[in-house]
Amino acid sequence: MVKLPDVTLIYVLVAFVICYAVLKKHLFRPLSRILDEREADAREAERVYAESREELERAMTEAEQKLSLARREGLKTREGLRAEGIARLEENLQKAREAAARQLDVAAREIESQSKSAAADLPGRARALARTLAEKILGRKIAA
Repeated sequence: MVKLPDVTLIYVLVAFVICYAVLKKHLFRPLSRILDEREADAREAERVYAESREELERAMTEAEQKLSLARREGLKTREGLRAEGIARLEENLQKAREAAARQLDVAAREIESQSKSAAADLPGRARALARTLAEKILGRKIAA
């Protein structure tokens, strides 16, 4: 009996080629396209992230500069107001000192006049008091 050659290897090769063609058309190409798109999207996202980061850094630098400028202006304003307040305080203190000096002068003159009046009145009062004491001690009226 004659044995036919084994053709299963050919069938396997044909099946492999057909399967490869079907898989290539319906799996490998779409999957490759999806992976390529994904990679392109990732690169685009990386580029957008880098641009956003640069924009954020620029905005932060600009905000810090504006904040620094505002801080300097605030300090200048505060120092100006402080100097103005100190000047007003000194002015008010000077006015208060002048008013106090005037009041002291008035009080000193009043005390001086009362002192002179009391000094002038004192000898007469001392005599009257001495007479009153002498009358009480002696128990009788004394002639002037």
